[in-house]
Amino acid sequence: MVASTAPPSAEGAELVPIEIQWEGIGALYKSYFSEQEGVTALSVALAPYIQGTVQLKVYFNQEEHLGKIRIQLPPGSLINLVPASPAVQLQQLAPITTALAAYRDHVASRFDLRVQSFHIGLDFFRGPVHCGIQVGGDRPPDGRLISPCVLVNGQEECGQPTPEGVVFQVEPSKKMARCLQD
Repeated sequence: MVASTAPPSAEGAELVPIEIQWEGIGALYKSYFSEQEGVTALSVALAPYIQGTVQLKVYFNQEEHLGKIRIQLPPGSLINLVPASPAVQLQQLAPITTALAAYRDHVASRFDLRVQSFHIGLDFFRGPVHCGIQVGGDRPPDGRLISPCVLVNGQEECGQPTPEGVVFQVEPSKKMARCLQD
């Protein structure tokens, strides 16, 4: 199920439309995650980094008691982030993940503190390749630290952080470059 939320005009702020996709989320929690103040703040925070409609997926697995909030990034959606190089510049995604963490924290502080335990991350889909970017740090992560381990088609690939970015072995590096190409 998909809910489209076009944020109202915020004075002088750039906005990106946000489309929320739900899975395992009840009506009450849908209203929490759709609350206009939080969605507008997320839209404003993402505008310098993402163009086009933001696909926000919120889901909860009842059996595992695991919630996730993820942004799905189609090709062409990033603005001046993650240039192609031998070292993958994952840390450049931190402004997006910090905005996502702030959104999660807003919903948690305003409606239900249990939302604080929801995991956040980014998903890149490029043809047959899916890359899942996770955030690191103490729970609940604030989004500033991007994990050097990426799920590539469901397999965890870990790189070595360096000052130039995260360096992966040759094969995972090719897959990562494909995921992050716009």
